[in-house]
Amino acid sequence: MKPFGETARETRAKASELAEKTAENARLTAEAAKARIQDGYGRARAATEDLAAKASEQAGVAREAAGEVYEKGKAQAKRANSKLKDAAEKQPLALVAGAVAIGALLGSLLPKSGSGGRKGED
Repeated sequence: MKPFGETARETRAKASELAEKTAENARLTAEAAKARIQDGYGRARAATEDLAAKASEQAGVAREAAGEVYEKGKAQAKRANSKLKDAAEKQPLALVAGAVAIGALLGSLLPKSGSGGRKGED
């Protein structure tokens, strides 16, 4: 049988070696976790930047389309105004008759009110 002091030294050496291995494993695990976190952060950042660039591009396309529609509408309104002025100058009575007809049509589309009217207030 070994002397007690020798057994204690061997046990202490084995415990020290086990502690060193455990510390090294913990360090390696922490480094691997750090690398995975940094990789995930990098991918998330790249994806966010990509989405922001795409959104900015789509906003530009939308602004351009809105500008084109605005310009077309403006040109159509200008043409309609010009035609209306021509009609008013060339055929003012026809224009008045058309306005009266449209007013009558709109008036006939309004609902007939049975309550709140002025029946019997003469």
